[in-house]
Amino acid sequence: MLILLRSYAFTAYMVLTIVIMGIVCLPAALWGKRAARAVVKLWARMMLGALKTVSGVSYTVRGAENIPQGGALVAANHQSMWETIALYALLPEPVMILKKELMAVPVYGWWARATGNIAVDRKAGAKALRAMRAAAREAIENGEQVTVFPEGTRIAPGARAPYQPGVAGVYAAAGAPCAPVSHDSGRFWRHPGVRKEPGEITLTVGRPIEPGLDRKSFMATLQARIDGARPDLDGAAQPQKEPSHA
Repeated sequence: MLILLRSYAFTAYMVLTIVIMGIVCLPAALWGKRAARAVVKLWARMMLGALKTVSGVSYTVRGAENIPQGGALVAANHQSMWETIALYALLPEPVMILKKELMAVPVYGWWARATGNIAVDRKAGAKALRAMRAAAREAIENGEQVTVFPEGTRIAPGARAPYQPGVAGVYAAAGAPCAPVSHDSGRFWRHPGVRKEPGEITLTVGRPIEPGLDRKSFMATLQARIDGARPDLDGAAQPQKEPSHA
């Protein structure tokens, strides 16, 4: 019961902070992308701190030296909302690829647009994918880190899912390195629902995949590096073997 009460308290704090900061700091969103991004990064760090204080969920980062400092693609497994917050706080100039519907959410959508995130209309087919690749390439050329979740949706801890081909398209179009990110956030930030289990999330930034691999080799290497470092797969599944030439 106490864990659930603390979970509701954190959720209420998160929602109130989104609304209050989203409205009070609106002039920063109008000032420009860098100013808007600074506000959202501050909010993200506040959420990580509150999550530890209120719900007892902390985190540790392994491979911090692999966090890209310039233009790059970042690909992470997706289990909860936590990784979207954490990566926004950790990356120097983060850009998220997200579904178009989120842009219509009041307050959240304003800031998602103001910070330069890339919206994808999943119903628009090839045209939408081309637009996404072009926007991602431009962001990476501008020195930003474009984050994508190649599974395409949240996956439960201990489970695996095929990676969607969109990530390979962005990788090929950008001609930039890809940083694989693994974590076990779903063990503690439960989805669906609000429950937060006390514990420590482990996030690992793997060695980058250099540009130039063909689609098949890239996808196999990416999944091998992400799944191979996921703590929630210990004893639950065998990660795919990484190609020997990568």
